[in-house]
Amino acid sequence: MRVSSRRPGRAIVGFARLLDLIWATATRVRRAVRGVATVGRFAAYGDNFAFDPDGVYTYGTIEVGRNVDLGHRPILMAARSRIRIGDNVMFGPEVTIRGGNHRIDRVGVPMVAVEKGHADGDLDRGVTIGDDVWVGTRAVILHGVTIGRGAVIGAGAVVTRSVPAYAVAAGNPARVIRLRWPVETIIDHEQLLYPPERRLTPADLAALGDLPGAEPRSNSTEAALH
Repeated sequence: MRVSSRRPGRAIVGFARLLDLIWATATRVRRAVRGVATVGRFAAYGDNFAFDPDGVYTYGTIEVGRNVDLGHRPILMAARSRIRIGDNVMFGPEVTIRGGNHRIDRVGVPMVAVEKGHADGDLDRGVTIGDDVWVGTRAVILHGVTIGRGAVIGAGAVVTRSVPAYAVAAGNPARVIRLRWPVETIIDHEQLLYPPERRLTPADLAALGDLPGAEPRSNSTEAALH
């Protein structure tokens, strides 16, 4: 919108504000109605689930856990595969998750005309996001990716490979830049948050210590991993 340096008259401003209030109220009502009408189309969802009714979803292929916020205007699409999102997950605005892929190897056929067969299962892999994950603004997560528990995905990241638990990944293509905490702190966090049967195994924790940016393990941590 282009405006001049002169202020519009009070009557015009008052009328514009009234119209804006009416428009905003109608928009809130429309969004609330659409949310109630469409939430049941998701394959599964838990308590305290927040989603933008104006987002783009292939509802029946999306499973969502408890206390999840999908953020503003996300795109979650998986025609044949599944998108599974754990508990306590939050998205920034305009996150894209894309399950499935297209064939690009057929000679003499336009890509748009290539149909998938039963043998093309590797092209229709889904996406899994673990518990306690934060996905930043406009991140893109592609098919076949698993985001481990407690991970952070930086804004604008393009995630083409799986991200380990408690890792911070950023960039295009995304790479692990560090762990959220030293391994001994991750052990403490797991003990506070999860029952024994749901905690990361010693093998999982040992693998975290080998990631880029991981701090050297102390003697007490080494003992806890064995």
